[in-house]
Amino acid sequence: MMKTLLVSLAALGLGACSSAPINSERLASSESSIRGAEEVGASGVPAAKLHLQLARDQTTEAKKLAAAGDPRSEALLARAESDAELALGLAREATVHNEALKATEDLNAVRAQGAP
Repeated sequence: MMKTLLVSLAALGLGACSSAPINSERLASSESSIRGAEEVGASGVPAAKLHLQLARDQTTEAKKLAAAGDPRSEALLARAESDAELALGLAREATVHNEALKATEDLNAVRAQGAP
């Protein structure tokens, strides 16, 4: 009886140490969001750059956690994707803001030319 219990506990312990496979769809989604943020220039916008770096770091850490069998890797990948999407939104907002400022300057220049 005791031998069976010890064997069962050992098998359970070895199973807990094995690596948990990382959700490939979640990983691909996270990495895709990071690429999207990079493509719209998130690294050129200070607030977006911060969230982009957080997303990269969280994705790297999630891979390490998954390799160690830690189920928290799923939650960390979700956070990474959220940070990447935030970086993307902040970068787009900065672009739109700059375009609006340029349009205002152009409008003021046209008005100044039309004034007698």
